[in-house]
Amino acid sequence: MKLHEYCLIVAASVGLFTNAQAQRETAASSATATAPTRNFAEPTQSTGSIIKKDIKWKSKIPLNKTYGELSEAQKTALHSMYETLEPGDEPPFPEKGIKPIFSQVRYAQRVLQARGELNMVVTVGPDGKAIKVEDFGTVRNKQMTDTTQQVLLLTTYKPGICKGAPCTRQFKFVQQLKGG
Repeated sequence: MKLHEYCLIVAASVGLFTNAQAQRETAASSATATAPTRNFAEPTQSTGSIIKKDIKWKSKIPLNKTYGELSEAQKTALHSMYETLEPGDEPPFPEKGIKPIFSQVRYAQRVLQARGELNMVVTVGPDGKAIKVEDFGTVRNKQMTDTTQQVLLLTTYKPGICKGAPCTRQFKFVQQLKGG
């Protein structure tokens, strides 16, 4: 038997053996149904309680008051959030207070469980309508930031006051989120 004939026989045998083994493995794997398994832990998963964490309002400005109902101390705390607010000037403020905004954000947070800081700046026109919302926060959940922006855009505001007249000013909404 010549060398090339021997190599041809060996190659054919290896090919047949490999093909038969592959068919056996396919038949064995198709005979047993496998369910999807989860062999990893999500980085956002925490141990301990199964109760979702709720967000809390931690500002000195109360949720349930309109701008006119704020005390002088509360107005001073609100004014301190603005770099250039002349004496007698007023920032824009949600007409019905912050509670309707916070309630919607809280509801979205219960569903989405986002993490980070919502830091939104709403440009409010002299008519009290939101013109645009800018996101400066650290929340990387697009659905959460989009929802908050929509809530802020649909809110009616008491316009800002500049030198005794309504003017275009910005309203800042900041809320810390901790997903569960």
